Amino acid sequence: MRGSYVVQQHLSQEEQIKYLFSGFFLSSSAAMVAETVTYPLDMIKTRLQIQNELIKQHIVLDTKNLPHGMFRIGVNLVKHEGVLSLWAGVTPAVYRQVVYTGFRLVIYENFRDLWKKSEGFPIWQAVIIGVTSGALAQFIASPTDLVKSMMQAEGKRKLEGHAPKIKSVNQAFSEIYRQGGFRGLWRGCLVNVQRAALVNLGDLATYDYVKHYLIKKFGFKDDYKVHTMSSILSGLVAATMGTPADLIKTRVMCQPTDASGKGQLYRSSWHCLVLTVKNEGFFGLYKGYWPIWLRMAPWSLTFWLTYEEIRKLFGLGGF
Repeated sequence: MRGSYVVQQHLSQEEQIKYLFSGFFLSSSAAMVAETVTYPLDMIKTRLQIQNELIKQHIVLDTKNLPHGMFRIGVNLVKHEGVLSLWAGVTPAVYRQVVYTGFRLVIYENFRDLWKKSEGFPIWQAVIIGVTSGALAQFIASPTDLVKSMMQAEGKRKLEGHAPKIKSVNQAFSEIYRQGGFRGLWRGCLVNVQRAALVNLGDLATYDYVKHYLIKKFGFKDDYKVHTMSSILSGLVAATMGTPADLIKTRVMCQPTDASGKGQLYRSSWHCLVLTVKNEGFFGLYKGYWPIWLRMAPWSLTFWLTYEEIRKLFGLGGF
């Protein structure tokens, strides 16, 4: 039985508002933990995607000494830039998770419980709600995601032999606003929203459906065992569905811009998609897949185990 659904049936309107704020706070807290723990894998994934792009564009010609593969890139980062370089850009990443995960969980859970009329919850409903909640939450959080990508991409300047240009979150926001105005904060928003919709479908909807399917069909208890199984599968589905959009998002956001803030390499997300497939083949869209999956799996596991436990601790019941 869905703990959240059962709890909300006996709450007044004022209590339901408090319940929403509680859900936002707890989901954001769990996301902060998961993001901080697994962030180095996201950093390595971004460097891998950018490095391959620079090689293809012949911006970096000396590829003999470049590290290849996620493990070697990680070791190289630590060796030349220090251990803390693995967490470069973690501050805006945490900001993003506070906004994105807080909103997507609240939107999903409440739409789900509004639709739910009985114990059954068809997969098509989970798909629709998952896609919708992910897209809406990402639109709101898009500026923080842009800043995170910019700070991670400082490694691109280092690969080109330039000094870092962005050194803080405030500087990144100021630079974006200076180049593109308020609208510039949502540069790459479309592909961001598309990616979030796919990832949320894979992560949130898969976790929710698999968890309650296991409980209902096989009699599992709502405990860490079923949470672990559901989160591992949700991470795999999310990585498979979201990697192409993630690669395009990274390249669109991290490309150089002119004085007006217009991208100099790609006219749009579609243009980036076409060029990537043309120059690197279909599987070029899956560059960085393994670090994405190896990050999503522990991220999903850490998040869902943390979130489920603190929900119970605060009396909200299971998700």
